[in-house]
Amino acid sequence: MVLLVAGLCGAPAHAQTGDFDWNGSLAQELAPGVLHAHVQVTDPRPLNINVLRIDTEAPGVGFFTTPRHDPWIAGSHETTRQTTRSFVAESQSTDRPLVAAVNANVFDFTSPHTNLLGLAISDGTLVSPPQSRPSLRIDEAGNASMATTHVGDDLSGIDTAVSGFAFHLSNGNPIGPFVNLEPRTGIGLSENGRYVYFMTIDGRQPGFSEGASEGEVGVWLRHFGAFNGINMDGGGSTTMASWNRATSGTGLLNSPSGAERAVGNNIGVYVPEPASAGMLLLAWVFLARRCCRIDRSI
Repeated sequence: MVLLVAGLCGAPAHAQTGDFDWNGSLAQELAPGVLHAHVQVTDPRPLNINVLRIDTEAPGVGFFTTPRHDPWIAGSHETTRQTTRSFVAESQSTDRPLVAAVNANVFDFTSPHTNLLGLAISDGTLVSPPQSRPSLRIDEAGNASMATTHVGDDLSGIDTAVSGFAFHLSNGNPIGPFVNLEPRTGIGLSENGRYVYFMTIDGRQPGFSEGASEGEVGVWLRHFGAFNGINMDGGGSTTMASWNRATSGTGLLNSPSGAERAVGNNIGVYVPEPASAGMLLLAWVFLARRCCRIDRSI
């Protein structure tokens, strides 16, 4: 038996077969252009999966990842570690208030200041140099792409980038191995480049969510609509957090395998908050008065 759940809704379905219906009742809008799906299956084993589908063509949608540590030293002091939930919370006082985020690059966590593995770029600034690892890259125009980034590659025009271990979905084909069940974080991209997918699969929780193989990251990303996909840092780092605009607080969308880990790198999506009716009325009054003043001056 397989059960898919989103919010308080549930419906029987087969895991990993066909395409996920993002227009159905199992998808919940977190913000314009950002949909969340919560999927639970019992076959082939208990799994708890959370996915964000981000429409890069939706008005105002943007990405932001962990900035440089100050002072920045490549290879040792590249970022300051923090939990994904803290990353989301701190963003609310900036001009990029995040809707949700996941952990990203693999990192050396021997100290509070970390060395990331693979390319990382935040707000157009290089945070970690490339190391021939697969990367999600967002250019200055908001276009998303995926490629293995090597030393010496032209990085101009890239606004945001994060990297993972390896491609486990390539041109629609999942790539193994299909062993070693662990918590996993995956990032995918649709064939036309319009949709970015953030995915977490919980693990190390017998009877609730027992983890997935690297190859299954590709299988599940394809199910949700990706054409290419990367296995990111996982294990105890796997975390998906969101901001609740109604309560003005952060929450976890997934169930980490232990205490929330301060990770070296996170990536989130932000969307401008819609103006309230009151703010729109004030803007209208301001413009009306301004027009009246102009009319009287003619």
